[in-house]
Amino acid sequence: MNPGERWNVVVHNDDHTPFAVVWHLIRKVCELDANTAYDLTNLIHHSGRAVVGAYDRDAAESVALRFVRAGVRATVLRGVMTGDEPIFTAERVDGGVRVMVPEEFARAWEPAFRLLENLYRRNAIVYGLRFPRPAMTRRPFLRRMFPDVAGSRWRSALVRRRNRELLADRALVDRVWDQWINAESLVLTTAEAEDWIVVFGQIRAVHLQLRKATALHFHILAHIQHQLVAAVDPEVHVPEQAPGAVTQTAPVQPV
Repeated sequence: MNPGERWNVVVHNDDHTPFAVVWHLIRKVCELDANTAYDLTNLIHHSGRAVVGAYDRDAAESVALRFVRAGVRATVLRGVMTGDEPIFTAERVDGGVRVMVPEEFARAWEPAFRLLENLYRRNAIVYGLRFPRPAMTRRPFLRRMFPDVAGSRWRSALVRRRNRELLADRALVDRVWDQWINAESLVLTTAEAEDWIVVFGQIRAVHLQLRKATALHFHILAHIQHQLVAAVDPEVHVPEQAPGAVTQTAPVQPV
C-alpha cells in the first residue's frame, strides 16, 4: 500500500435519513465546523453524494464505518476527488465523436437501459416505480410515451402501429448500451452519436411517465444530450442550463 495514497469518504443520499442526522454526523465524525457540515449535507441532499474527507486508507475506513453504524451509507474510494470532474464529455474528432464516461457512472444507468429494453418486448407489462404501482400494458404505455402525431387519435394510433418496430427498437437500445458501458474513451461515428441522442431521449420519456427521476436526473440526461448535440452539430449554439451542477457529485443511482 502506498503510504502517501489518499482515500475519499463519500456519503450518499437516501430517502429516509433525516437531514439533521447527516449534518450532525458530518460535524462529529469529520470534525468540521457547523457551516461546512451544513454545506456538505445540503450537497448530499441535492446532488446524491459528496466527499466529506480524504484520509489514509485505515482512517478512511474507520470514518466510513462510523457513518454506516448510524445507518448512513458511506463508501471509500481511492484518490482525491475535487468535485469538478465531468460525468460525461463528448467532443468532435476526426472520424466522429469521442465520448468519455466514468465506469461507475455508466453502470449506474444500467437499470434505465434494462427498463427501456424490457418495455420494448411484446406483451410487456409496465409497473409504476412509486406506490401505488399501477400496471399498464405495452400499447397504452407507448401511446403515452410517444404522443399523437396526427390530427386525430385513431389516425395517430395507426401511425404508431405501422411504425411500432421503429419506435420500440430493442436492437437500438442494446447497441447503445454495449457502447455506453465501454465508453471510458470511445470514438463513435456521427450516426452512432445520433443514436445515443435518441435513446437518452427515450429514457427521459419513460421516466416522465413513471415519475421516478428527480429534477437532477433530468438535468443529467439533458447534459448528456447537450454534449452529444454540440459534438455532432457544432453550428448549434444553445447555452446549457447550470452546467456546473453536472459533475462527479451527481447521483450514481439514477433509477
